Amino acid sequence: MTEKKATLSSYLTFKLHNELFAVSVEKVLEVILEYKLVEVPDAPKYIAGMISFRGDIIPVINFRKKFNFPESSNKNIIIVMDIVIDENSIKFAAIVDGVKDVFDITDEEIKDIPEFGSKYNPEYLTGMIHKNNDFFMLLNIEKVFSDKEIEIISKKTNSK
Repeated sequence: MTEKKATLSSYLTFKLHNELFAVSVEKVLEVILEYKLVEVPDAPKYIAGMISFRGDIIPVINFRKKFNFPESSNKNIIIVMDIVIDENSIKFAAIVDGVKDVFDITDEEIKDIPEFGSKYNPEYLTGMIHKNNDFFMLLNIEKVFSDKEIEIISKKTNSK
């Protein structure tokens, strides 16, 4: 009898407000501690500005605003990500409160999201993980943005 092997995936975990999230490391290009942000006039409230990243100008998304968390005066960290939507690669940076760790998990460790009391759009999440006495929400990063937001981010990325 052949034993089925569990799929192992790596996740970068980060803190946002009082919550812990995780995103697949396959989507992460870099974590940046120091950055120069250029504000964009008349941008949607969740776009904090633009940064130069490896020769590209990419939008910076304030995840606190995107997820309707209160603002913070603490020093923030940027996670640069690359997602593929409709066969188009889209780079953007996300402002988060801090990066916690990288860990490997198996598919069997991912738990369903409880339906009661969730203040997040369930499409944003693929599940939850209980690891090292913490609960992490796994982000489906491609679903965090609406089609209109993707269009705005794509235009901001491609306008040089």
